[in-house]
Amino acid sequence: MAQPARIQVGEFTVVFLSDGIWRNDGGCMFGVVPRELWQREHQPDDKNRIRLNLICPLILKNNDAILVDTGIGNRLKDVERKIFDHGDGYLITCLQQLGMEAGDITHLVLSHLHFDHCGGLVRRQPTGELVSAFPRARIFLQKGEFEVAQNSTNERLRAAYRHVRECLAPVAAMLELIDGDVEVLPGLTAIVTGGHTERHQVVQVNSLGQTFMHLADIVPTASHMRGPWNQAYDLDPLRTMDQKARYLGRAVTGQWWISFAHDPWAYAARIVNDNGKLVVAESVPAAPGPDQ
Repeated sequence: MAQPARIQVGEFTVVFLSDGIWRNDGGCMFGVVPRELWQREHQPDDKNRIRLNLICPLILKNNDAILVDTGIGNRLKDVERKIFDHGDGYLITCLQQLGMEAGDITHLVLSHLHFDHCGGLVRRQPTGELVSAFPRARIFLQKGEFEVAQNSTNERLRAAYRHVRECLAPVAAMLELIDGDVEVLPGLTAIVTGGHTERHQVVQVNSLGQTFMHLADIVPTASHMRGPWNQAYDLDPLRTMDQKARYLGRAVTGQWWISFAHDPWAYAARIVNDNGKLVVAESVPAAPGPDQ
């Protein structure tokens, strides 16, 4: 397997790691968009599942190694592995290809606490015990996201966050709860967008006049750049639409690199406005993983 793809953003190097390919229901991923439309770009299988990635950018500068999200990891039970067509994941393998190990990660920014973004915080041992996957990382998470995930009385939210206690318990001492936009390191900022979850956040890198933004689940695939193409999982789809229009517009004007959480074909892209339609002008193609 080749070295993970990367781009340079000023003084930062952004390496595109993946925790592997998984499958999820296409209707859930595209909400009110008719299947007749979304299946033209994302062909479903006989269970209506589409192929998706688990993209986790690794942002490097000097001795700092900042990982954004962790994928699913290896904690799923057998029945869940079958439902989502995902095994142990290969985020750790990607790190090893860089000559790094999990202990080299210094910071970890979680966009939100859905299982496909935070499951890789922990590793299940042969004994069944769950331990921290990145034992030296400072973990940055929005306080509001943490509180809702822990304490919600809403049935839908309880279901969406049912895995959280299992994922967070082994890393409780490593959590740094933040409230609002925070500069994690000079030039690297966590920005609250809301929309997908109430306190969903994205990560932006600014350096030497260049910008990169990981849009996480505000724009999970390039197909979701269309205004009304939103996930059924979004708690506030109108806010998702507003926020992605805002940041995609700025990405066009500023020639930013943007990356997606789940696009199966591209890790990242530069986009342009072509007569009112946002299109990819340049991309970093996604590579197959070792289990593909």
